[in-house]
Amino acid sequence: MDAQVVLITGSSRGFGAAAARLIASRGHTVVATMRNPGRDSAAVTVGFEDRIHAARLDVTVPAEIEAVVAATLSTHGRIDVLINNAGYGLYGPAELGTEEQLWRQLDTNVFGAWRMMKAVLPDMRHRGRGKIVNVTSLSGRIVAPMLAHYAATKFALEALSEGLRFEVGALGVQVCSVEPGMYASDWQTSSLEVVDGVAGGPYDALVGERIDGFQRLAGTRPGSASVAAALADIVDLAQPLPMRWPVGYEATRDIGIRASRSDEEWDSLRRSGALGPWRRPLHPDPPAPAEHDWSTGNVVLITGASRGFGAEAARELARRGNTVVATMRSPERDAAAVVAGFEDLIHPVRLDVTVPAEVTAVVASTIDRHGRIDALINNAGYGLWGPIEALSEEELRRQFDTNFLGQWRMVHAVAPHLRAQRWGKIVNVSSLSGRMPSPMLAPYAASKHAVEALTEGLREELVAWGVSATALEPGMYASDWQTAGLDVCEEIRTGRSPYTAATRRALDGFRRLAATRPGSDAVAAAIADIVQLHQPPPLRWPVGEDCVRMLRDRARHTDDDWERLMRSQGWGLAAGDVDNNRTKEVAGSAASA
Repeated sequence: MDAQVVLITGSSRGFGAAAARLIASRGHTVVATMRNPGRDSAAVTVGFEDRIHAARLDVTVPAEIEAVVAATLSTHGRIDVLINNAGYGLYGPAELGTEEQLWRQLDTNVFGAWRMMKAVLPDMRHRGRGKIVNVTSLSGRIVAPMLAHYAATKFALEALSEGLRFEVGALGVQVCSVEPGMYASDWQTSSLEVVDGVAGGPYDALVGERIDGFQRLAGTRPGSASVAAALADIVDLAQPLPMRWPVGYEATRDIGIRASRSDEEWDSLRRSGALGPWRRPLHPDPPAPAEHDWSTGNVVLITGASRGFGAEAARELARRGNTVVATMRSPERDAAAVVAGFEDLIHPVRLDVTVPAEVTAVVASTIDRHGRIDALINNAGYGLWGPIEALSEEELRRQFDTNFLGQWRMVHAVAPHLRAQRWGKIVNVSSLSGRMPSPMLAPYAASKHAVEALTEGLREELVAWGVSATALEPGMYASDWQTAGLDVCEEIRTGRSPYTAATRRALDGFRRLAATRPGSDAVAAAIADIVQLHQPPPLRWPVGEDCVRMLRDRARHTDDDWERLMRSQGWGLAAGDVDNNRTKEVAGSAASA
């Protein structure tokens, strides 16, 4: 194979450093980026000074990304392969941590990879060739206790990768997720960051015990050679890249088992010990929840209750005799229609879930007024439409701030109260997109994939206090955000993107289809059913024939078969769908201006 120009992030040590050296040994040119080349580059480049070029890069700084990509293109003429490896792990209970810790984890593991993809895609598209390799993790497919924050970022990156694959695969750009299992990598042994709020709290002893066992086990695992070999093989491979590339014993074993089993079957396997001690439940024999009559009279806090699923659920819960605190950003505009006929049971409250102080105040006032919260329904969210390359920093951040961080903020505020009373239910409204990414909705899917990981972690960790967590997964309904309220990224709205014409056609078809779907009644009924169910609710609750059918079909297909099937049905872009000249025209206009 001809020598390739390979750009790798996070190359100071671990997978990135080993891959840089192995790829260079095969005759390729490597731009090995790292945050501190003055300290780390010598060990990486030694013996390959003519092929490995160290560069300073922090993937959380957009200007540094632009500079590194521009310098690489100027010096080497092209970028053939991008390997998004930069990342780190955050350890601890899903309900704990700080805003800063969660944003920093997202900023590196998800947004950093997205920034790199966005920066290299124009050159790859113009050349009609290129490879984008996102190093995700076994945790991008399977959630382990105390690793839900990290898993949420890797679930999200899996969704971005799959969405991008459908968007650019026919344009000559290949996208692949590499999924390492447990290795004796730096972050798994010595650099694992623990979330704030553990010390002196209810999880303190448990976290100490688990992290000690986790790091001891990681220390017995192989080094980075297998992952480096997989990345080097991807660079060399002449055949089309697969959608996913698991690496290591746990990844190749557990991912296949998990994908082919129901949640209940997976739980049973874990409890049996068949998957080893690392996969055993966090709480093998949790105590029963405290006595609570779920049949009626529950105090339910719902976010995003101004319209759609939230409004209908509030009314259905009230119809069944429950007290509902229905939060919305503009109660003066929206509350009257929601509470009409249930003025004694539905209490509208102003709340923007992206404002931490408002979240804290609403939870405190609900408990002060009603004495408790029995169920939290995390429903606030919206959809962002547009190809990955056309998104802006602000748009992607806002999507995660509402759909993922908004749910986490509510859990962070409510979970301590639920634990104290030793009963409670958390229902996180996810989506079919939380399990199945689609092109043009990849940012939304990524945020919902993160919600799925968060929910699974919460369920495992909170069961010891009688609290359940369920991800509600609606399919396509004629809800507000899927029709009139769908947010379209600015580059598409203004026609500045080379993807504009194809994206607008796809958007028209999406909206027409959404308008033919049922309304929100079934989703509202499912939410009310979960609240009133006396049996422990399941981890996931799909709603709608399309959701149930497509999830069943997805489980029956390999990645390759699924991709062929969906492309045959019109998913993804075709070779002629992108106007590469538009990018040049816009750039020229900007230069002349």
